Amino acid sequence: MKTRGPDLDMYLEGKKKRYVTYVQGASIYRMNYYTFVRLAKEAGANIRSRKTVVVDLDIFDAYIMSFAEKEEDENGLQTERG
Repeated sequence: MKTRGPDLDMYLEGKKKRYVTYVQGASIYRMNYYTFVRLAKEAGANIRSRKTVVVDLDIFDAYIMSFAEKEEDENGLQTERG
């Protein structure tokens, strides 16, 4: 008999935070799968439940934006974000 993992959809339904798998996240951010995995781990945005890992996009976005802010400060330039 095959066992199923936890029903993450039921747990995540109605939550304000956004969670995705590695494949979904790489697709959303249009980046290589392994690059997305590495950045998610560096950001500490991974949430592990047995063999399933989801990424908290709120934490991931904040991590990515910190690079944009650093670059902006280093160059002394302000770019318009849309």
